[in-house]
Amino acid sequence: MKTVARTLMQCFLMLSLFLAGWAGAQAGEQPRAYRAGSLAQIAQARQGKPFVVLLWSLECSVCMKELDFLAKTLREHPGMDMVLISTDEASAGGEASSVLELHGLGKAESWIFAEDDAQRLRYEIDPAWYGELPRAYFYDAAHKRIAVSGAVEKSHFDAWLAAGK
Repeated sequence: MKTVARTLMQCFLMLSLFLAGWAGAQAGEQPRAYRAGSLAQIAQARQGKPFVVLLWSLECSVCMKELDFLAKTLREHPGMDMVLISTDEASAGGEASSVLELHGLGKAESWIFAEDDAQRLRYEIDPAWYGELPRAYFYDAAHKRIAVSGAVEKSHFDAWLAAGK
C-alpha cells in the first residue's frame, strides 16, 4: 500500500513539475506593439550603434526557414543587436512569440504590427518597400542602412560585420 501511495505521489510531483515548466514556457514575452514612430524609437535607443532589423510573418514560409538561420547567427555573434518585426496583426502576438521561442529567438527583441493600416507602417519603414518578405535592414553606427529583400544569407552578415557594423 505504501509503495502505491509513494508511486502516486511521485507521479503527482512529476506532473506538477511538468505543468509548472509548461506554464513558464507559455508565459514568454509578447512582442511589443509596432506603431507609427516605432522605427524612430528603435533607432534612437541605438544611437551611434549598429543593428539589424528583420521583418517577417507567420504566413511566410521563407521567413520560417530564415528564423533558424537567424538564431544560429545570433549564437555565433552574441553581441549582435537584432530586432525582429512581425508584420502580422497584433492579435497573433502569442503565436509569433511561440514561433520565435521554437526557433531559438525567444530572447530577441521582437515587435508586431499593431495598427490597422499595415501599408502606412511599411511606408514609414521604407517608402520603397511594398511588403515582400522577408525583408532586412542592416544599419551601420551612423544609421545608414542597406535593405535586403528575400532570405538573408551569411554573406550579408559577413559583409556588414566586415564593414565594422
